[in-house]
Amino acid sequence: MSTSAAFQTSFWPVEDSPAGKTELEEVEVTHHRLSETVKVYAIYGDCPRMGTVTKFPHDKLRPVMFIWRNREYRVQDVTYVWREIQGQAEVYHFTVSDGANVFELSYNAKALDWTISGVYNE
Repeated sequence: MSTSAAFQTSFWPVEDSPAGKTELEEVEVTHHRLSETVKVYAIYGDCPRMGTVTKFPHDKLRPVMFIWRNREYRVQDVTYVWREIQGQAEVYHFTVSDGANVFELSYNAKALDWTISGVYNE
Protein backbone atom coordinates (compact mmCIF):
# COMPACT_ATOMS: atom_id res chain seq x y z
CA MET A 1 0.00 0.00 0.00
CA SER A 2 1.42 3.36 -0.99
CA THR A 3 1.62 5.70 1.97
CA SER A 4 2.41 8.90 0.05
CA ALA A 5 3.57 10.26 -3.26
CA ALA A 6 5.69 13.32 -3.82
CA PHE A 7 6.64 15.13 -7.00
CA GLN A 8 9.86 16.98 -7.39
CA THR A 9 11.78 18.55 -10.21
CA SER A 10 15.40 17.62 -10.77
CA PHE A 11 17.98 19.08 -13.09
CA TRP A 12 20.28 16.90 -15.18
CA PRO A 13 23.31 18.05 -17.21
CA VAL A 14 22.87 18.15 -20.97
CA GLU A 15 26.13 17.34 -22.74
CA ASP A 16 25.40 18.57 -26.28
CA SER A 17 24.73 22.24 -25.83
CA PRO A 18 25.64 25.14 -28.11
CA ALA A 19 28.73 27.17 -27.24
CA GLY A 20 30.28 24.16 -25.47
CA LYS A 21 28.63 24.95 -22.14
CA THR A 22 26.90 22.38 -19.99
CA GLU A 23 23.25 23.26 -19.59
CA LEU A 24 20.73 21.78 -17.23
CA GLU A 25 17.61 19.99 -18.43
CA GLU A 26 14.55 19.99 -16.21
CA VAL A 27 13.21 16.50 -15.51
CA GLU A 28 10.20 15.73 -13.36
CA VAL A 29 10.89 12.83 -11.02
CA THR A 30 8.14 11.06 -9.11
CA HIS A 31 8.89 9.50 -5.75
CA HIS A 32 6.51 7.06 -4.08
CA ARG A 33 7.06 5.97 -0.46
CA LEU A 34 5.89 2.39 0.02
CA SER A 35 5.91 -0.42 2.51
CA GLU A 36 5.03 -3.54 0.53
CA THR A 37 6.40 -7.05 0.84
CA VAL A 38 8.36 -8.20 -2.21
CA LYS A 39 10.02 -11.44 -3.23
CA VAL A 40 13.74 -10.83 -3.77
CA TYR A 41 16.36 -13.10 -5.28
CA ALA A 42 19.75 -12.24 -3.84
CA ILE A 43 23.26 -13.61 -3.71
CA TYR A 44 25.41 -13.65 -0.61
CA GLY A 45 29.18 -13.79 -0.43
CA ASP A 46 32.39 -12.12 -1.47
CA CYS A 47 33.03 -11.52 -5.13
CA PRO A 48 36.71 -12.44 -5.63
CA ARG A 49 36.57 -12.06 -9.42
CA MET A 50 35.77 -8.37 -8.89
CA GLY A 51 38.48 -8.04 -6.26
CA THR A 52 36.09 -7.31 -3.42
CA VAL A 53 36.37 -9.05 -0.10
CA THR A 54 34.04 -7.51 2.44
CA LYS A 55 33.96 -7.35 6.21
CA PHE A 56 30.30 -6.55 6.80
CA PRO A 57 27.27 -8.79 6.16
CA HIS A 58 25.36 -6.08 4.27
CA ASP A 59 28.28 -5.71 1.86
CA LYS A 60 28.00 -9.41 0.99
CA LEU A 61 24.25 -9.41 0.33
CA ARG A 62 23.28 -8.31 -3.19
CA PRO A 63 19.76 -8.36 -4.68
CA VAL A 64 19.76 -9.47 -8.33
CA MET A 65 16.02 -9.65 -9.09
CA PHE A 66 12.70 -8.99 -7.37
CA ILE A 67 9.02 -9.54 -8.02
CA TRP A 68 6.70 -6.69 -7.13
CA ARG A 69 3.00 -6.55 -8.01
CA ASN A 70 3.35 -9.66 -10.20
CA ARG A 71 6.10 -8.09 -12.31
CA GLU A 72 9.73 -9.18 -12.46
CA TYR A 73 12.49 -6.55 -12.17
CA ARG A 74 16.11 -7.42 -12.87
CA VAL A 75 18.61 -5.38 -10.87
CA GLN A 76 21.20 -3.85 -13.18
CA ASP A 77 22.97 -1.74 -10.58
CA VAL A 78 23.17 -1.47 -6.79
CA THR A 79 23.92 2.21 -6.22
CA TYR A 80 23.87 2.53 -2.45
CA VAL A 81 23.72 0.26 0.60
CA TRP A 82 23.29 1.15 4.26
CA ARG A 83 22.35 -0.52 7.51
CA GLU A 84 20.24 0.66 10.41
CA ILE A 85 18.99 -0.76 13.67
CA GLN A 86 15.21 -0.83 14.17
CA GLY A 87 14.48 -2.10 17.66
CA GLN A 88 16.28 -5.46 17.86
CA ALA A 89 16.48 -5.94 14.10
CA GLU A 90 19.18 -5.00 11.64
CA VAL A 91 17.64 -3.61 8.46
CA TYR A 92 19.72 -3.41 5.30
CA HIS A 93 18.66 -0.89 2.67
CA PHE A 94 19.59 -1.18 -1.01
CA THR A 95 19.04 1.48 -3.65
CA VAL A 96 18.87 -0.44 -6.93
CA SER A 97 18.10 0.32 -10.57
CA ASP A 98 16.56 -1.77 -13.32
CA GLY A 99 17.84 0.67 -15.95
CA ALA A 100 14.62 2.68 -16.08
CA ASN A 101 13.61 3.18 -12.44
CA VAL A 102 15.28 3.40 -9.04
CA PHE A 103 13.93 1.35 -6.14
CA GLU A 104 14.69 1.16 -2.44
CA LEU A 105 14.60 -2.40 -1.13
CA SER A 106 14.91 -3.21 2.58
CA TYR A 107 15.87 -6.52 4.17
CA ASN A 108 14.99 -7.17 7.81
CA ALA A 109 17.61 -9.65 9.06
CA LYS A 110 15.58 -10.63 12.11
CA ALA A 111 12.25 -11.25 10.35
CA LEU A 112 14.02 -12.50 7.20
CA ASP A 113 11.75 -10.49 4.91
CA TRP A 114 12.10 -7.95 2.11
CA THR A 115 10.03 -4.84 1.51
CA ILE A 116 10.01 -2.20 -1.18
CA SER A 117 10.32 1.17 0.54
CA GLY A 118 10.34 3.54 -2.39
CA VAL A 119 10.23 4.00 -6.16
CA TYR A 120 11.70 6.88 -8.16
CA ASN A 121 10.82 7.32 -11.83
CA GLU A 122 10.48 9.98 -14.51
